[in-house]
Amino acid sequence: MTTNSHNSPTAAPDPAPEPITPTTPGTAATQAHSTGNGAVPPTRPSTPDQINPDGSKTITTKRACNGCGQLLGDITDAEMEAAIHGRPLPDVRQECPACAPTAPPPACQPMALLSGELRCIEGDCDHAIPTGTDECTAIRTEIVCATHSTFVPGFEDAYEVATHAEPWPCKHSKAVTA
Repeated sequence: MTTNSHNSPTAAPDPAPEPITPTTPGTAATQAHSTGNGAVPPTRPSTPDQINPDGSKTITTKRACNGCGQLLGDITDAEMEAAIHGRPLPDVRQECPACAPTAPPPACQPMALLSGELRCIEGDCDHAIPTGTDECTAIRTEIVCATHSTFVPGFEDAYEVATHAEPWPCKHSKAVTA
């Protein structure tokens, strides 16, 4: 059985990716791929596949550039949480050696959130639920900027809670047209 480092089984192992050669900050290769403001794009670790003592294989999920698709390294915990909970993954073009010099700042992305009393959202409130509906009327949907909002795991990691919900349209940058 093949599993990734986030304990998700996969049906079959992916073909071996092209090796990623991280560069040391300050080297000519890194300087050639610095971002427009002179900053060096961060490099991610790239964990190789591992054969376990029982013969199974453990793989680590990799992240690809939004622009060119080049593998950049291991997915971060924050990116995995976003994927699990249906949030858009952040734009990582500024980390890519090929795309970083011309990559724009990450664009704002709208996202719908349920808003209201936690017990109502969990379906554990004592309000009367109107006939023909399956939700408490104290719940509403709000559109927020997923790029600039902050999320933490909720009860038993079954959902996420927005600790800061940036209103939409976002004041930080241009919005993505959907």
